[in-house]
Amino acid sequence: MTHRHRFFQMLAGQTPKPALFFPDITDWYSAMRTPAGQERHYGAGGMIPDGIPLHQEPGSMPAEFQGMTFLDFYRRFGWGLPIHGYSWYKTLYDGVEMTDVRQGGLRTTTWTCSAGTLVEKHMLAGDGSWAITEHRVKDLADLRVMRYIVEHTSYKPRYDHLQKLMDQIGENGVCDVVLQRSPFGKLVHMYMGFENVIYNLADSPREILDFLAFQEHYDLQMAHLAAASPARVVIMSDHTDENLVSPSQYRQYCIPFYQKINAILHQAGKFVSTHLDGNIRGYMPLLKETGFDLLDGCTPAPMMNYEIEELARAMGKNMYCWCGVPATLFCQGLDDEEILDYGRRILDAFEGRVILNIGDILPPNGDIRQVIRLGQFASQYGL
Repeated sequence: MTHRHRFFQMLAGQTPKPALFFPDITDWYSAMRTPAGQERHYGAGGMIPDGIPLHQEPGSMPAEFQGMTFLDFYRRFGWGLPIHGYSWYKTLYDGVEMTDVRQGGLRTTTWTCSAGTLVEKHMLAGDGSWAITEHRVKDLADLRVMRYIVEHTSYKPRYDHLQKLMDQIGENGVCDVVLQRSPFGKLVHMYMGFENVIYNLADSPREILDFLAFQEHYDLQMAHLAAASPARVVIMSDHTDENLVSPSQYRQYCIPFYQKINAILHQAGKFVSTHLDGNIRGYMPLLKETGFDLLDGCTPAPMMNYEIEELARAMGKNMYCWCGVPATLFCQGLDDEEILDYGRRILDAFEGRVILNIGDILPPNGDIRQVIRLGQFASQYGL
């Protein structure tokens, strides 16, 4: 029985045997092959295909794994492969010019149109990822420019690209279709930034609420495009954390949107996931209202603010989750038994409604050998 088959067996309400183990090692693998301080070209959850020059870079890859590609780890150790289908559409602009300029470790993206100009800046971090340092919307005047840009942006599905990705994975894992954040998530993370959103909600609530309704119209169109895709799972990647989006804001601004996209996607026969890799204890009484089938990226204490058993009790009857042994535990030189005991605790708590993984991803300084041991343990659990 394949990893893919057992994954969907779980979503059909059957307990998979042995336990599902789908670790995300993309960040770790990319870092091992990329010299320190250089940009990494493969992000978390993305496919790193065979046959590319990256696999020939020695980097800091441990000697025993030097000859292995990213996919070789999943083949050799019998892991399920979790992949996010990011590039499933092409972005098209009408009346908007977008430029992306990189100068050393600074990346500047500019949108220019008849309504005005928006500028966003990122800086290359020491780990090779890009961190936003300046949001594109600084004030309400910029928010009006953002409206024009959204109105004059369209998306052309690349279902053939998505199908090719799914064919690469085959029965070895699962690829989901990524919806990039809810309207409120876009404001907080992408457009304005947390502080700017909070101040403007207090000072100019009407403008913020009007923009959320405006953005929702276009985001629901994206949900319809995802519904027509060949993938069976769609993920809403809000990366929600109660320190940025309070439980009351989650209920007021996020859940109504979630319910709408879930209605669209469920009607098309999709399973719908949401990325919850942060502090979510305050959301737990609300999870059953969202309509999601699958919670992704869940990472309990000591990294986040809740215990495994709390999340298991909070989930709806027909709700499932990816829950990981916290990534920090793989970075401390702990005894293997501590890692395995934590994995056992996860599998015991969720009673067949969980995909065991690394919460949320294995970092560059994580111990890959302990991941291998955890996978070996999972392969025997429940037999």
